[in-house]
Amino acid sequence: MARSVSQLSPQPWHKAQDWLFATGKLPRKEQEIVQFGKLLINGVVLCEVANFLHRGAIKTYDARPHKVFMCIGNIDLFLTTCKTFFGFPHDEELFTATELWELENFAKVLDVLARLSQTQQAISKGLAPFQIFDQDREMYTALPSEAESVIGDMYSRIDDLNLLDITVEEPALDHTENIYEDIFKIKQFRLGKPQDTRGYLIDEIFESEKNYVQMLETIIIHFLDKLRPVLTITDIKIVFQNIEELKAIHEKLLQRLKRDIDRGGETIGECFVKTLDMFYKYGPYCASLDQATEKIDELMQNSKIAPHFVRCQSESLQRFGLKDLLKVPAQRILKYHLLLNNLLKECPTNYSLQEGLRVMRNLASFINEYKRNVEDWLATKAVEERLHNLDDENLFSYGRLLKDGEIQIKKGNKATKRFAFLFEKCILICKKGEITSQLEIDIPLDFETYVLAEELESTGGKYSFGWVMRTRDDLRRMGEQTPKIHTILIKTEELYRNWLTQLREGMDLLVSNSIYPHKFILDDFPSLTLCMMCQEPLSGKFAQGIVCTVCGVTCHRQCKLRVQPCKSPRSSKGFKELPPLPGASAVQTEFDSAESHVSPPPIPPRAPSFKQERRSIPGTPISGPCSRSASIDSGQFTIHGDLYVCTRDYNGIRISDLFDPPIALNTGEFVEVLNKNHQMYWKGKSQASGQVGYFPSDHVKMYSVQRCDSRGAASSTGSPLFVNQSLGTYPWYVGEMDRHGGRMMLEAANVPDGCYLVRESKNRLGQFSIDLKFNLTVKHIKIVYNEGLRTYYLAPSKTFPSIAELITHYQRCSLSSVFRDLDTKLLVPYRCLPGS
Repeated sequence: MARSVSQLSPQPWHKAQDWLFATGKLPRKEQEIVQFGKLLINGVVLCEVANFLHRGAIKTYDARPHKVFMCIGNIDLFLTTCKTFFGFPHDEELFTATELWELENFAKVLDVLARLSQTQQAISKGLAPFQIFDQDREMYTALPSEAESVIGDMYSRIDDLNLLDITVEEPALDHTENIYEDIFKIKQFRLGKPQDTRGYLIDEIFESEKNYVQMLETIIIHFLDKLRPVLTITDIKIVFQNIEELKAIHEKLLQRLKRDIDRGGETIGECFVKTLDMFYKYGPYCASLDQATEKIDELMQNSKIAPHFVRCQSESLQRFGLKDLLKVPAQRILKYHLLLNNLLKECPTNYSLQEGLRVMRNLASFINEYKRNVEDWLATKAVEERLHNLDDENLFSYGRLLKDGEIQIKKGNKATKRFAFLFEKCILICKKGEITSQLEIDIPLDFETYVLAEELESTGGKYSFGWVMRTRDDLRRMGEQTPKIHTILIKTEELYRNWLTQLREGMDLLVSNSIYPHKFILDDFPSLTLCMMCQEPLSGKFAQGIVCTVCGVTCHRQCKLRVQPCKSPRSSKGFKELPPLPGASAVQTEFDSAESHVSPPPIPPRAPSFKQERRSIPGTPISGPCSRSASIDSGQFTIHGDLYVCTRDYNGIRISDLFDPPIALNTGEFVEVLNKNHQMYWKGKSQASGQVGYFPSDHVKMYSVQRCDSRGAASSTGSPLFVNQSLGTYPWYVGEMDRHGGRMMLEAANVPDGCYLVRESKNRLGQFSIDLKFNLTVKHIKIVYNEGLRTYYLAPSKTFPSIAELITHYQRCSLSSVFRDLDTKLLVPYRCLPGS
């Protein structure tokens, strides 16, 4: 019977642990080998050791990986560096990133570390080398089974393993709490020593708040103001963020506290309720603390800048550096609910304190949720950087990244290893690209097209758990005899259960089960927006909540079940047909003689846009906002405030007494804004109904006057038209559409080679692409815009002043002049097909 690895004595892996610890990069020593392995699996220690041995060996890596692909990416970078900088043979496979992540073949990992310890770079650092002998390697055959019982849920617990020092409620630095206690220690009381506990707690709130304002002032006067001439504007923004706004907020809070305490302090909770709207600025601040810390570390490496930081600290007479001081606001904002809770224990029936405690607890949840959302945003951005065949797709439109990891795709009796990213709206199944650190999308499975059809019964062993996904209603595409089916296998049952839970969460996100179902979409909210169900703000940087495109109800994901049935009937209007080009009938007549007369799929209706700001074609000038007076179409009217246009329907739900009465608005309706005293809700007058009332400020945007000339280029004079309206006169333009929609339209059996369309990306407005059918496949060609020269092109060698002229050129000339293997012209505009 094999002995447990953890009981072997002496244990050769201790040599590796001792060596890594001697570099100063391993945070601690472990007694169990599995625990030691867990210190290495995110790749951070390995990357830091590589940089310690050879400065700058790895320029960028994920210092705080919180997704599986980030950890694996770090390990791949370390392995590449071993061959590039430390003399390991380029054709030798050291160990794979997955082997370390899952603690398989751990002897290979120890062997690489032993060889690394024997390099000249390591010896020159004064580190004693070590060796792993052949008999030592045999001891680790029991490790995978032992490790599986300990880290079987490693994928699902990666947040716990790697983000403990990121959570705002638990600051990372051991001495951060000492900083807080030192700064907020009460040195004297306002009116002498309090007579009771209540008086002491009230004085603690006031005096600590006064100390906090002084600390913010110290940061601004002794660091921000003195570093402005030294640092760039970008660096100032990253390091100090909105620290000046925070100071103004707490000066206001301090004034409110003083007035209330002078009156007896019976309504002290109201001070926090009244300041709540401004406290939401802490969301971005706390979420960006890590970036600020990293930027300070980077600046301290600059020999010209570092002395300025040292001098600022010295002149401020502070014992703590800027990096430590900037962490204090995150601690302070999350202390208020504790202070109020202690005071409430002394005054349990005080309604003001109850409300103050409630809103500050909710604020703490808002801040932590904001931080998690930003981490998801950074993870999605990192995925975009890893996928080299993303084209014009926008991963942020898929919602949050719920899970990632290695899977297998089964086709027949053959299973192929792949890496999967599970978003809220799709699964992207990827394979390795030509470059080690890159991936490319192999199979995209969006939840509008694919459904979970079947859960597989396990046959025992690894990768025997999984499920089957197939197209809705077994749709047959391109004449296939069988529907599209994909079988996905997961390594262990525990991982499978976790994947399945997250998969169902994503597939159920936009489903409405009411009698009159809502049509929900994920949406971004650039400005602070309240959930209509719980009246709490939607938190984060992207995909913060869901919106019904029919009735406009906006809410958190978790509040979806509380939403009443949809009240507004759906519009039965379809897509407005675009007029054909003069002379296009000749093209149509020519095509009518073709053998096939099956109508292609119709262009889908264009859904209303729910973006807060629509960008025009890059580089087109936009005139200023309409205000005071404006001319709309042929009618004239005079207004006394700024003119805005409604960007999505608002059904006039009453929020509170502060915003009464509300007014209902329809998309495209003009609103005269009369009052902007509140950030989230404005008062205005509807130009359609004449009613005056309140509405959410994020439902409107400033109205701008602009026009298009005959070429599709915008100018600031003439009648107010949308910037792309002139493109609609061409039979090849189909408006906003994603890549999948363009492919579906051209893949129809009766669409001939050479048929093409031009679409504007739904996810990246202002970016255009040509979809062309060639050799029975659909090619996607991006139209590039040069903002400096204000020209469009497919290749820089041939540019055009407008999209229309670009298309006209390639109707006459072959695309092979740009793409060698694409020997065809743009022959048949899609809208010239019969039945289109």
